[in-house]
Formats: sequence, structure tokens, C-alpha cells
Amino acid sequence: MGAIVYEDPEGGVTNWQTSDANLGFDEDTGHWLVTSDDGSTVRRVPRERVFYVETSE
Repeated sequence: MGAIVYEDPEGGVTNWQTSDANLGFDEDTGHWLVTSDDGSTVRRVPRERVFYVETSE
């Protein structure tokens, strides 16, 4: 199980718990990509807003 903790657009902090497979980093854009468990939603979080990412791998 993985997690990404980041500053959301409203200035709060979001702690998104998800499987490791749903977390990835796009080197070209500098964004963390988070996919919902059902695969329908992808959120792009700019690298500068991310506090930390944890994975079990």
C-alpha cells in the first residue's frame, strides 16, 4: 500500500492512500500521477506541492 501527501489547491493537506501501482512520477512534466482504484480518475500533482510519497516496494 502506498501514500502520497500533498498540498491541495485549497491550501489544505491531502493524504491519499492507494496501492503502489496507482502512483507514478512523470519525469517529462514533473508531476506525480495518482490513479483511482477503479482507474477512472487520474490526478496530476506538481512535484513542488508533494510533501512525501511512500510505497511498499
